[in-house]
Amino acid sequence: MARTRAADYDTQRDRILSRAVEAFAQTGYAAASMAMLAQACGVSKATLYHYYPSKQALLFEALDRYTKRLLSILAATQPPGGLAPREALRGTLRALMAEYRHSRAYHAVLLHDLRFLAPQEAEQIRAQQRAMVSGLTELIAHAAPGAAVSAERSVITMALLGMINFTFAWFKPDGAISHERFADLAADLWLEGLHGLANPSTIAHEDSHEQSVRIQG
Repeated sequence: MARTRAADYDTQRDRILSRAVEAFAQTGYAAASMAMLAQACGVSKATLYHYYPSKQALLFEALDRYTKRLLSILAATQPPGGLAPREALRGTLRALMAEYRHSRAYHAVLLHDLRFLAPQEAEQIRAQQRAMVSGLTELIAHAAPGAAVSAERSVITMALLGMINFTFAWFKPDGAISHERFADLAADLWLEGLHGLANPSTIAHEDSHEQSVRIQG
C-alpha cells in the first residue's frame, strides 16, 4: 500500500527548501552535505531524504521555482495587461525588487551554483533565464521605441539587469533608500537614458549649444 502524505507535506517541503537555499548561500553548494543541510533545516537526515533524494534535487527545485517566479512577475506587467509601456517597465522593476527583498539567498545561489546542476537541468534554468531577458528586452523596446538598433537591445537589457541583479550583494534593506525607491531610480536612469539614445539629434544640439556657450564665455 502506498504511503499517504502528511497533511503538511507541501508546507514542510517548502520550509526545507527555503532553509536549504539559505545554507547553500552561506556555505556554497559544493561544501554542503545532506547531513549539514538536515541540521540547517531542523530535520533528521532521513526526513530530508524523504522530501528530497539529493542535494542536487534541492538545488534544481530551488532554481526552477525561482526562475519561474521571475517569469511570472514579468508576465504580470507586460503591456497587454493594460499598463502603458513605460509604466509596465517601472512596474516590472518594482516587482522584481520586491521579490529580491525576500529571495536574496535564491538569487545568490542562482548566480553562483547553477553550474553544479546536471546539463539538462541547467539548460532548463538557462532557458527560463533567456526567456526572462527576452521578455524584458521586448518591454524595453515598447517603452522606448527606436532607442537602439536590435543588435544593442539585448546589451541594454543585460546592463539594466546588472544594475538590479546584484543588489543582494550591497543593497541594505534597512538603509535610507527602499526597494521601491531604488526600482524607481533604476527606471528613471534607464528611461531617460533610452530617451537620449532615441533622440541623438537632441543630444548633439545640446552639446553644440554648450560648446558655443563655453566659446562665448
